[in-house]
Amino acid sequence: MYDYEDVRLLVEEIRLMNRAKLILIKMRGMTEAEAHRFIIKTAMDRCVKKRAVAEDIIRYHEEHEEHEK
Repeated sequence: MYDYEDVRLLVEEIRLMNRAKLILIKMRGMTEAEAHRFIIKTAMDRCVKKRAVAEDIIRYHEEHEEHEK
């Protein structure tokens, strides 16, 4: 059985993954499936969780978005 914290963390991870995929779709012209595979493959190659890759993509985008303004 899942408790509230498990569900909260899962929803947060899904939200981060979707945001990272949207960035890849907009900035790199990927399809959603390509963006999803990119995140999963990168996580496997780096031996980190998908969440960490998604957070890195979001952080990188936010840093470079600020420099463009």
